Amino acid sequence: MGTALLALVLSLVVWVNATYQNDRPREGYLPESVPIQVQNVAPDLVVVNDPDEFVRVKIKAFESSWSRLTTNSFQAIVDLEGLGEGLHTVPVEVTCNTDRTVSIISSQPEKLNVRLDYLRTETMDIAVQLENPDDLPLGYAAGVPEVEPSSVTVEGAEAAVDRVAAVVAPISLAGQRSPLDRTVDLYAIDGDGRRVNGVRLNPQSVAVRLNIEKKLNYREVAVRARTTGHPARGYFVSSVEVEPSTVTVVGPPSAIAEMSGLISTREAVDVSGATRMLAERLELELPEGVSVLAEGDRDPQTVLVTVGIDAVVGGTTVEIPLQARKLGDGLSAKLSVSTVDVILTGPSVLLDNLEIELLDAYVDLSGLGVGTHQVKTLVDILVAKNQMLADIAVTSVSPAYVEADIQIAPTPTPEPTAELEPSAEETALPGARTGSASR
Repeated sequence: MGTALLALVLSLVVWVNATYQNDRPREGYLPESVPIQVQNVAPDLVVVNDPDEFVRVKIKAFESSWSRLTTNSFQAIVDLEGLGEGLHTVPVEVTCNTDRTVSIISSQPEKLNVRLDYLRTETMDIAVQLENPDDLPLGYAAGVPEVEPSSVTVEGAEAAVDRVAAVVAPISLAGQRSPLDRTVDLYAIDGDGRRVNGVRLNPQSVAVRLNIEKKLNYREVAVRARTTGHPARGYFVSSVEVEPSTVTVVGPPSAIAEMSGLISTREAVDVSGATRMLAERLELELPEGVSVLAEGDRDPQTVLVTVGIDAVVGGTTVEIPLQARKLGDGLSAKLSVSTVDVILTGPSVLLDNLEIELLDAYVDLSGLGVGTHQVKTLVDILVAKNQMLADIAVTSVSPAYVEADIQIAPTPTPEPTAELEPSAEETALPGARTGSASR
């Protein structure tokens, strides 16, 4: 019996030794840091500084244990029980919860400096902060914002809460053309508009509703100036130029909608007896409540009209119909004017006998889609029908630009056609010719 017991003891010793040789303990740092938990803070206190949030832990453990250990296997606790307001140095206590054979060798840091301050709670109204107001589209205005809920609880260290001047909900107005209804995150600011950290807001976000309305309409229109009287004998009006030739008008939507695409100056330039160029700044004739959008330093309500006066080589002003050309398929166009004034120069004998049909005034609408467009007026002299017209030049066209309102053309409703008896022309013998002879 004694021999058997001795053999068992020896076997156990050999097994323990062999196991120890294969699973020896090893020291080392955990691959990842362990998060620090701050516990037992008094209800009327709060941590106001920023102590380390993680601790690096060095342990001693059997080789077989290392593969099973994670950061969740450890706890790093800073216990503030019984501590009052002020700065405290508190040890970091690290333990292993899953393996009692693990030994804690060291931790970095071993202690934390923790500052406690009295906890304070305030209730404040929420202010909506409208950002980028200058980027609100022209003619649009923001209403009075509505916030739900309208107040917020601010909680934190007494010193931090004292710094809070307002709690704001920021809303950007950049590019906004329609009412807003969105959830916005809150933040606290001090008296200088800087964010205040270290406070908790409840709620952290609110619903903000803001009405965006179109108060004014904008529209680009062409400008036309006229002359009155006659230059001195032997002189003629060679050109009428307006600077700028188009302006942007602004006003109530109803007034802008009723305007045509062309406005005139209040007065005409009197060229009576003139022998040289005239230049006058004239006021524009605008509907009530409508004004011109200012551009640069010039007076926006006036334009500079320059009238060219040249010696008579031959000059005349004619009014001719304006046509639209190259309009896309399925579209219709309405022009703001039906005629244009064309100033022509050239030999008087040609001008005196000029046929209006040999002048072609038009606007090129190629590539333009549905909408309102300012297009340049063009005039062609049909030289192909009379080569002598090559000596006549178009000096000026007024207005230089017109407004073209392009819309989708209505689809005509087909009407049933009755069967007709063949006409005499349709029953003519082969080879017979019909119609009038060409000239």
